[in-house]
Amino acid sequence: MISLIADAVLPIAWILGLGFSIKRFSNVGKYFWRGLEWVSYWVLMPSLLIAVIIRAPDISVPWGPLIGSVYFTLGIITVFAIVAWRINLLGPSYASFTSVYQGIIRFNTFVSLALAAGLRPDLLPHVGIAAGAIIIIVNIACVSVMTAKHSGFELAHVVRELSKNPLILGCVIGVMGRMLGLSDSFLVSGLALMGQAALPMGVLCLGAGLQWRAVRAGLGLTLFSVATQLFVKPLLFIGLALWMGLSGDWVLVGLLLTCVSTAASSYILARQLGGDTQLMAGIVAVQTVLSIVSVPMVLWFADSMNWIKLT
Repeated sequence: MISLIADAVLPIAWILGLGFSIKRFSNVGKYFWRGLEWVSYWVLMPSLLIAVIIRAPDISVPWGPLIGSVYFTLGIITVFAIVAWRINLLGPSYASFTSVYQGIIRFNTFVSLALAAGLRPDLLPHVGIAAGAIIIIVNIACVSVMTAKHSGFELAHVVRELSKNPLILGCVIGVMGRMLGLSDSFLVSGLALMGQAALPMGVLCLGAGLQWRAVRAGLGLTLFSVATQLFVKPLLFIGLALWMGLSGDWVLVGLLLTCVSTAASSYILARQLGGDTQLMAGIVAVQTVLSIVSVPMVLWFADSMNWIKLT
């Protein structure tokens, strides 16, 4: 069992290290990485989501227990974060609070799908469909929290930000394509071909984007986000999932979306909406590296307790 988890996690760790090494020791400039990040985020990942959703077999999704357990987990984490900020456990800066919030509410879709492909390839469509439903609510929550303190806060501003999110757009297009029965079209075949590059390219960019100089900025808040995101959140999800009657492979699907590090794109959103970018960069860096250890621990523990089945 440990070897199975290692076979899924170690390739991700290797690609992360490769991206970091290329960025640090080669002459490749920052504009190359920015272009690669743009292509990964705006083209490859949406292509993968569209193809996975359109081509997914007819799956009986237990929407009530699945969405209920995930949304309740995110809701409890949100209330916990707001209360912690209100009593000054997270400091007085609202910008810092929003970066911590992104660090404990978002998830790295690239890593979740890569883990599914390594552990249980048959569950890749399941993870894609579940991710589509969760991405929307997570982005609504993050944009709403980050713009709540802005002067002239308007719902229209939140809607505009969400309408520009490529992952949400990918999910919406995928659902529409599935409804139109486009699974056999050459367009979807082309998207699926591009999507094959999404996972390794996304993880490579993630490694290149690790900013260790930012780790010392708000180390306490960074460690708080690590404990919440990598341990409290997945265990809370499992408890709620079992309580709500979610069973079988769907517990594993939800766990793959709740046990990984926060999204690297959190830094982009922090820069756009006035978050603490230096703190956000540190949170992404520390969580990404520590998740290489925490994810196998959480999966092994859940499997040993017979909450999930990895084989």
